Amino acid sequence: MNRFPKVLLATLAASSFLLSAHAQERPPSTVTFFVASDSHFGAPRMSELNRSVVEQMNALPGTEYPPEMGGRVDTPRGVLFTGDMTDNGHLEEFAEFEKVYGRTGRDGLLAFPVFEAIGNHDLNSESPIKKRVTERHGAINYAWDWEDLRLVCLDMYPDEKTLGWLTQKLARAGRQHPLILFFHYSLEGPYSDFWEQSEKDAFAQSLSGYNVLALFHGHEHHVGHYDWRGHAVFRPGAPRHSSHHFLVVRVSARRMEVAAWNFDDRRWVTSWSIPVTRP
Repeated sequence: MNRFPKVLLATLAASSFLLSAHAQERPPSTVTFFVASDSHFGAPRMSELNRSVVEQMNALPGTEYPPEMGGRVDTPRGVLFTGDMTDNGHLEEFAEFEKVYGRTGRDGLLAFPVFEAIGNHDLNSESPIKKRVTERHGAINYAWDWEDLRLVCLDMYPDEKTLGWLTQKLARAGRQHPLILFFHYSLEGPYSDFWEQSEKDAFAQSLSGYNVLALFHGHEHHVGHYDWRGHAVFRPGAPRHSSHHFLVVRVSARRMEVAAWNFDDRRWVTSWSIPVTRP
């Protein structure tokens, strides 16, 4: 025999429904992360400049965003690093990267986790960097979630093998899942001919119909933004050469905002805003 009156059971059921509906209506949490690239450990002055980058990343939470964005920088979930950690693909150079950037936010100078892609300078005849990145993340191509945001690392660029892996991952994620993809090589412009047009066409086709918020790449050592076949593309600068910038990304319920921080002048230089589509 049920010990609870029917009226009480009905009230409890209604309350449960309202709580469930309220949870579904609750907007997703804002996700903040940084994007950097091309540390080139092994080249002159790179140890000094990368330490300055990490010092400023660690200090940036709490800093006011540019006026057009408003608010202050939250503690980032992590740092996406779009390749060329080393200058010559030597393991001792990567050890310097690990000493400065770490992996978990507790094992290097950087206070946040780092997620790196392979760059062309990280390769040599022995390819020890690929093995080390695999040890750090479980694979060269890997993915994870921050809230409902799916982040996907695509090696140096999405070649045929990587594209096969990506196709399976996208199918499992579903068409509505917000996606951030990152890799090393450029998609267009004077430094984009390191992979074939047919590979780019296949990559674009694989993304068709999916909720891709943005693509991030390095390689050019120059901060910027462009559109590629309907997708927003962003690139940070680099400690190497003169575009000394990294990116701060804030993904809220309906907008993704990207701001570029100049680590020479210690100031914002530009920002971009794009809409976010969620189911």
